[in-house]
Amino acid sequence: MSQPSGGQMITQRQFDFISRLDNATTVESRNRVINEFRGENNEYLQTIARNLQMLLRIRNYRGVFLSRQGVATLVKVLSGKETNCELHYQLIFCLWCLSFNGDLVQSMVKDPTLLPAVSDVFCEAEREKVLRISMAFLRSVLEKLENPALVRECSLRMVQCKVLKRLELLAQKDFSHDPEMTDDLKFLQETLKASVQDVSSLEEYATELTSGRLEWSPVHKSEKFWRENAVKFTDKNYELLKMLVYLMENSTEPLILSVAAHDVGEFVRHYPRGKQVIDQLGGKQVVMSLLQHNDASVRYNALLALQKIMVHNWEYLGRQLEPQKAAAARAK
Repeated sequence: MSQPSGGQMITQRQFDFISRLDNATTVESRNRVINEFRGENNEYLQTIARNLQMLLRIRNYRGVFLSRQGVATLVKVLSGKETNCELHYQLIFCLWCLSFNGDLVQSMVKDPTLLPAVSDVFCEAEREKVLRISMAFLRSVLEKLENPALVRECSLRMVQCKVLKRLELLAQKDFSHDPEMTDDLKFLQETLKASVQDVSSLEEYATELTSGRLEWSPVHKSEKFWRENAVKFTDKNYELLKMLVYLMENSTEPLILSVAAHDVGEFVRHYPRGKQVIDQLGGKQVVMSLLQHNDASVRYNALLALQKIMVHNWEYLGRQLEPQKAAAARAK
């Protein structure tokens, strides 16, 4: 029997990777396979990605790939610091192929890391081919989603990830040589601009929280926001609060930890049963663990949140915390 050609060998390696991923029965074993994939050099990854580009052009393979955690794998590699420009293009091309199936897109966007990962590449890309495929993918996602509320949610996620700002900069350049790219740019600009019109402060907050990229945007320090919206944090089985607790447990970014702890404290301060709710969700213990963090701002905001959970006299608390606040400010 003749030996397989180089192309056949590459395809076999690619299918071997997908098969191993499919046969991984635990999160740990799946992550091990993914980490091996991520640990390969760019040349090998580009070989796999090139074959995936061909594979995912075939409709029947797309659902299978998605069901085997394929999107999560692509996103993890896409987010790698060592991933080069060519691999960025290939991976987003694969995602674009997957987005041809409208029934798959709704499942794809459930991964909270997908749109931020592609948006980050788009916002930092200089090569025109990467810009083009990124916009093609983002447009395809918005066009294939049938639920207007989900279209709006995904649009706001893109805005949160600075896609609209990047589009506005690109609109100043001449892409007349590429009509499709120009059309995609115009479509995305119009859609994202429409999504931010009349957006409520709670929608703005929820979009930022869902992105996992908390920062000191105005809503966090707005007394009016918390007074009007604290009760809404109990909606959907405490969805927003659970995300805050998750970020406090899992984020390694001091800024995110500081903002999340602050927000937990503000919820407790403005919602009558806030203390009990946060305790039930395990938030109190997580806040306490942040008191040992090596960042002064994290410690300060955790202490502030914990005292809101523990005490009743808010005005007295404010006076007591002035020394800690000053120390945190000096540490910045």
